[in-house]
Amino acid sequence: VEVERESQSAFYAAFDTVSSARLTPKFVDYETSISVSSLNGIELSYVQNENNQIFELYYIFDIGSNTDKELALAIQYLPYLGTNRYSAEELQKEFYRYGLEFGVNAGSDQVFVYLTGLEDNLDKGIELFEHVLANAEADSLVYRELVNDILKSRLNAKLDKGTILGKGLGAYAKYGAENPFTDRLSMEELESMDVDRLVEKIKALSTSEHRIFYYGQMPADEAKLIIARHHTNSSDLTPLPQKRAYVELATSENKVFYAPYDMQQVELLFLSKDEVFNPELLAASRLFNEYFGFGLSSIVFQEIREKKALAYSAYSYMATPSNKDKSHYLNAYIGTQADKLSDATAAMFELMNNMPEAEMQFNAAKEAVIKKLESTWVTGSSVYWEYESVRDLGLDYDVNRRIYDEIKNITLDDLKAFFDAHVKGKSYHICVIGKKENIDLDVLRSMGEFQEL
Repeated sequence: VEVERESQSAFYAAFDTVSSARLTPKFVDYETSISVSSLNGIELSYVQNENNQIFELYYIFDIGSNTDKELALAIQYLPYLGTNRYSAEELQKEFYRYGLEFGVNAGSDQVFVYLTGLEDNLDKGIELFEHVLANAEADSLVYRELVNDILKSRLNAKLDKGTILGKGLGAYAKYGAENPFTDRLSMEELESMDVDRLVEKIKALSTSEHRIFYYGQMPADEAKLIIARHHTNSSDLTPLPQKRAYVELATSENKVFYAPYDMQQVELLFLSKDEVFNPELLAASRLFNEYFGFGLSSIVFQEIREKKALAYSAYSYMATPSNKDKSHYLNAYIGTQADKLSDATAAMFELMNNMPEAEMQFNAAKEAVIKKLESTWVTGSSVYWEYESVRDLGLDYDVNRRIYDEIKNITLDDLKAFFDAHVKGKSYHICVIGKKENIDLDVLRSMGEFQEL
């Protein structure tokens, strides 16, 4: 099917005449939106809640499961524990009585505990919050149930093709056999864990290096006084261990990593490492993703699915890293029938080396990105978390403002230059899942060094 990129239906032509009001973009000035002070040597960040009387309080620790697996497990364990004063059930009722909620988050590079609820009850809330952190008591039965849940989730993950392809094989292709996905506590380690040691890790949190974030209506100084009344730690905090870093593999030659999975389709994920984070690429990569690789109106989807009927789904995009020391990655995906494997991959390789140029479609993609930026307003406590993400990139400004200003001046020729520099001629680590009996493995072997996992 020939794709008529410049054609317009009568319906579209009429619809396009309908006027719609444009929103004025709102970008964040982090310097004026976030107040930063010191509480006994601990960084305390404050953002004012202008909408309601709900507060959010976070104790943030810049260490996660990649570095301290037992700490991440202890954080998961915490919400199910009681203290020397309350059972776990009584504790939940006490928080509920004051309109409060206590929670945790255990990530790969950061863990935090948080309290949220009615600001009128902040003082009582922090008192309870601190009591839990200082007086949690181990419960072997509760721990056994937690471990059962973890092991069950792992068994479920082994049945989920998205987890196998995107997380399992994806991590293997990006980092090798030792990677964040597989570097975890084993079943034996989980089952033999000393629960008292986990509780000791919880109790040591308040004396470890951390940061505090508060979001609420009351003035920053008033909130600081209430927090300080209960969070009275010495400024001599225990340093956190250096974060564990996984080395990204070079993708200088094609390699194919195949894992069998019982399904009629075959799915492929292409990964190619680009340069270490570069803010100069933000605007161009955003426009590239909209025009070329992602969505129903993208070049990749139209060429591979709509034009040639070679895939159920297909996309490509340039991913921005979450840390300044990590790399941009070119990603591509095909979900197709096993008997179309050869033609579908050939079509993808062709597109990734020769970008079709369609001026009208490019202008529509550019306008779409601009409108999305105009309507994406970062508000509330999200202001702080957005700042956290840009700070990890070594920046101190709202990147959406930069993208908005720069993307207006990008031409199709500029995008073609970006494509030639960062997409064309790349080698890939290719992850593949599918039923072996249905797949022509010679096709996979022809794409590069082959390994079955």
